[in-house]
Amino acid sequence: MKMIKVADRYPCPGPRYKKLGSASGEDFRDWIEQELAASTGLIIDLDGTEGYGSSFLEESFGGLIRKGYDIDVIRGIELKSEEEPELIDEIKEYIEDAIKDSHG
Repeated sequence: MKMIKVADRYPCPGPRYKKLGSASGEDFRDWIEQELAASTGLIIDLDGTEGYGSSFLEESFGGLIRKGYDIDVIRGIELKSEEEPELIDEIKEYIEDAIKDSHG
């Protein structure tokens, strides 16, 4: 399994889209896509950042569903947070909401 530590690349996560600023959820989603393509499993460590906006997290994870990634692969991403464990439930809600929206 490959480990991604968000804070290594995004110490201060930014807005939803690249056009709105740096360290965007869209950019992070692209990074996750590259890592998913290169590994058999993914662990994402959410600790160490200055905090997350909901739009960053929704675009990062809900966006993977909207882009057509296999639902089981996205659900299989292991999320880790000692600092803010509630982020894990929030991200899972974004994934499940995107699944519901994509299946009308």
